[in-house]
Amino acid sequence: MEVVLLEKIKHLGHIGDQVVVKNGYARNYLIPKGKASPATRANLIDFEKRRSEFEQAQVDVLSLAKKRAEELQEIIVEIAGKVGFEGKLFGSVTASDIAHAITDGGIKMSKKEIRLPDGPIRQTGEYEIAVHLHAEVDGFVTVQVVAEES
Repeated sequence: MEVVLLEKIKHLGHIGDQVVVKNGYARNYLIPKGKASPATRANLIDFEKRRSEFEQAQVDVLSLAKKRAEELQEIIVEIAGKVGFEGKLFGSVTASDIAHAITDGGIKMSKKEIRLPDGPIRQTGEYEIAVHLHAEVDGFVTVQVVAEES
């Protein structure tokens, strides 16, 4: 299916690019999320009329993501958990836990934005956690996992 992109999508294209994608990807993700529209003649004409609007929206989203990345670098998130021998946690600290702690600290965060390539955290200590805020912006947040005091 041929679609016209309404925003930049990593590994796919930039605003206004006409790309061919699988039907399911277009119907189930790109079109419902407002990231693309079918590349019909009417949609292409409408897109060209509104191109500057889409480009300005992308600039605004990018600047907001950069601002959030700067805010995240300045904070340290502390998460307490029950600990056994040798600093091992009973359970683990997941992306959801980290996102919830950051949101409680005042910066809105989704668990989808947190990147834990090695899986959940199972030890106490200090960790640099990658945060994917935008196709062009990645940030880092410092997470301290400490023993819960009884």
